[in-house]
Amino acid sequence: MVRVSGGPASISLIRHAEKQLGDVPPRSVSVDGEPDPESLTPRGWQRAGALVGLFVPRADGSGPILPTPTHLFASKLGPHSQSRRPRETLEPLSERLGLPIDASFIQDDLDGLERAIRAAVGHVLVAWEHKRIPLIAARLVADPTQVPTVWPDDRYDVIWVLEPAPSGDDFVLRQIPESLLGGDRTDTIARSA
Repeated sequence: MVRVSGGPASISLIRHAEKQLGDVPPRSVSVDGEPDPESLTPRGWQRAGALVGLFVPRADGSGPILPTPTHLFASKLGPHSQSRRPRETLEPLSERLGLPIDASFIQDDLDGLERAIRAAVGHVLVAWEHKRIPLIAARLVADPTQVPTVWPDDRYDVIWVLEPAPSGDDFVLRQIPESLLGGDRTDTIARSA
């Protein structure tokens, strides 16, 4: 679906894949397997690779489960975050699609990210830090009260898809459980009180 007024046809928001929690295993490692607390855990690397299957057409010619992105956004390293996890989460998909990852915005530059998302034409996929995803979604949806205010610390397995609202100016939120890895939950994130 391409919007008549321009702008994105859909926006998918995902939390970066799994990270090390505290000073206990599983440990985060770089793509080369070196210890790196700012990278993904082995399960996170598995999830990053498995995401390709959700967004890329299948070998049998059937379409992807979710729209194939035309724009990828991940947070930039900055003074308050050295996390490489958002970018690492998108790297397998980026490589498969031959699509660059836009890492122009630090995790707190939600104004800049929102402008870039709204200017994009096609399908947008954003990998970001989980505490900021509800803030991003609330800026884009027609009814911010429908957006959960908290993304739980233990959830890596859900995608928020924003699709054009009937008005055409903003978006409505739909949540989709990823169901990519063993142990992934099938419920969505509840709206907070």
